Amino acid sequence: MIEQIFSFPSTMIWPLAACLILTGIHVYLGVHVIARKVIFVDLALAQIAALGTVTGVLLGYEAGKDINALYLYSLAFTFFGAFIFSITRMRGERVPHEAIIGIVYAVTFAATILVLSKSALGPQELDHIIKGDLLWVQSAVVIKTALIYAAVGLFHFAFRKNFLAISFDVHAAEAAGIRVRLWDFLFYMSFGFVITSSVAIAGVFLVFSYLVIPSVAAMLLAEKISTRLALGWIGSSIISFIGVKLSWSTGLPTSPLIVVLFAAALLLTGVFRYLKLAPVKLTAVRNMAGAVAVVALFVGGLFFFGNPEEDPLTHTLHMLGSPLSTDRQAALSNLRTYGDRDSLWLPSVVRLLHDQDAAVRIDAVNLLGELKKKSALPTVLDLLDDGSDEVVLGVLRAAQVLGDSADASRLLAKAGSVADPEMKTEILKAALAMGNPGAIPGLIHVVSDGGVFADDALDALKAHVRIGSGNERPGKLGAWWNENKNRIRRDRSTGMFTIPE
Repeated sequence: MIEQIFSFPSTMIWPLAACLILTGIHVYLGVHVIARKVIFVDLALAQIAALGTVTGVLLGYEAGKDINALYLYSLAFTFFGAFIFSITRMRGERVPHEAIIGIVYAVTFAATILVLSKSALGPQELDHIIKGDLLWVQSAVVIKTALIYAAVGLFHFAFRKNFLAISFDVHAAEAAGIRVRLWDFLFYMSFGFVITSSVAIAGVFLVFSYLVIPSVAAMLLAEKISTRLALGWIGSSIISFIGVKLSWSTGLPTSPLIVVLFAAALLLTGVFRYLKLAPVKLTAVRNMAGAVAVVALFVGGLFFFGNPEEDPLTHTLHMLGSPLSTDRQAALSNLRTYGDRDSLWLPSVVRLLHDQDAAVRIDAVNLLGELKKKSALPTVLDLLDDGSDEVVLGVLRAAQVLGDSADASRLLAKAGSVADPEMKTEILKAALAMGNPGAIPGLIHVVSDGGVFADDALDALKAHVRIGSGNERPGKLGAWWNENKNRIRRDRSTGMFTIPE
């Protein structure tokens, strides 16, 4: 039993090691952050580091290739952020330092989105910044990060008196002759080293949780700094182990799971402190029971008034009417599994043939063609006049599945009014594949012109018409057609057009 509890697959060893390394440095820095009342400095510096990374990409460096260069960009931006935070700490707190930090975070986040809008990374990189890459962290990254954190830890240990003084009693530090702004800058600079590495591994929210939640919980339980550190390190290590273990066994995402476990541990810590310090224990227990009842009522109400789960097809039909084109496309894809219930969805899909989004129209045409819904062909052929070439090509594919020689007459009529030689060739090829010999002279004309589509047209003719040896040359095709056009017939068994002997 014990072996099962502590057993880990090899793939989870390094994520667990990364969590334990994060615990070591972040619990310590969290004590300083709580004391300074700059709770969101972690989020701000993390966003500044992210802005540095995406700026490096915008300036020509490649993510995943120029790792060191992008790291230096991120570090440079973080150092600049450390400078901003150190010079904006005001005596008397006329403007709370947390307000400055919040402003910097908001501006930096907006700037990151603006830069991403011009880079190849896009929203995927922003999502990576928030969530991190904990599950896929490699041993080399963990070891390098551990060395960086060890260097920062040694630096803080060597100058612990100065750092503790400016965090816990800045006035006494000034009275002792400590240069507060300089040591503020050094604190935020070292903090930036940690954040730059942490965010790349665990993402913004998990790093914030490691920094703040264990320190807050330890503060509820102890007064001495050394005791708070010990409690924070022990508690964070246990939660990291449980979180990684549960993530492996349940398949839940690791970072969000650890954050939720941290929150649960903090809640239990608060309850313990409340009950321990309550002057009347019975009253405290009664109050806790009332709080539990309120929570139970709230959660129960959510489920009671919840909307019962829809039948999958009904849900898909609702998505067809969504204002989001991505939802409509997803619904069209889902309908492939309901081909035998087309009486329920076919009218809605036919309406989407006139959707404002070309991608939706293409998907609707493809679906009707794949499921062979011949009743929709007249409406599908109306899209031959669509402004999107991709839609028209989809119509041609569907027409070859759904239509016959008579239906191909609409394609021939369209081919006569099309100026684009490539599209004209595609329409004629589709009409010929549908069995209409009226496409043959048009394709012969394309071959005789000798343009870039001549070979394509000739291949289509050879695939559907038995022209005969010696007649395939452009100069002879026209003469061959004029001589045999009234005699040509289609062989039903092969689908080929032939000249009877």
